[in-house]
Amino acid sequence: EILNLGIQLSAERDYDKLLSKIIDCAMDITNSDAGTLYMYVDDALQFAVMKNRSMQINQTIKDDKLYPPVPMDEKNVCAYAAIHREIMNIPDVYESEEFDFSGPGKYDKMTGYRTTSMLVYPLLNHEGNLVGVVQLINALDENGKAIAYDREIELAAQALAAQGAVALSNMMYMQEIEQLMISITQAFTDAIDTRTPYNYYHSRNVYLYTEVMIDHISELHKKGKCAHFFGYNEKKELLMAALMHDIGKLVVPAEVIDKSTR
Repeated sequence: EILNLGIQLSAERDYDKLLSKIIDCAMDITNSDAGTLYMYVDDALQFAVMKNRSMQINQTIKDDKLYPPVPMDEKNVCAYAAIHREIMNIPDVYESEEFDFSGPGKYDKMTGYRTTSMLVYPLLNHEGNLVGVVQLINALDENGKAIAYDREIELAAQALAAQGAVALSNMMYMQEIEQLMISITQAFTDAIDTRTPYNYYHSRNVYLYTEVMIDHISELHKKGKCAHFFGYNEKKELLMAALMHDIGKLVVPAEVIDKSTR
């Protein structure tokens, strides 16, 4: 099962979907009711994905104001796991005095949920660098009752964590390469647009309008109002084509581009 889940993670090419899959796979293999994925950014743990199956919560989080980053304070179990590169197995958060669990306590009071067991472990890539932290909540028995996490399941969680961390790192490297390629292409389009002041920002605006169009069509598809859907690769290709559509102007003589009958 770990191998199959690992294949799913390595095959994913959409960043947001990969984040969601990391939590889904971890919850599946540990039979957890809830889970949160934090990404390690700017020396803090930022909320990325939050799921709770019994409460039907499935959120990809991009609002730092609504969900502020978790500071690297050892009283926080997620920060402790990240700092010490350890897996933390808490049988019952209400009986633990080692960490500050006031956050889950407040959440439980507001929602009526009962946080019991917790399994927290860091995501370390192949270079040993911290990528993020997974926090799993409430292991469930065959009757759906919250129980403590079995010590043996820690090995399965760690094995899956390693695959998830490597998949995330590879995704980040790919994004950096893609962004570099886009930046180089934008430099070309800026050179084109500065040659023709009346077309200034034209290529970049075509790129922005194309992105809006793609997202709109894909949203209509989700609602069943449009037959076509733009996949990850197709969207990237079309956006790159939008940026490069006037690349030929670089070698067109200025007297041709600027002639009155253009």
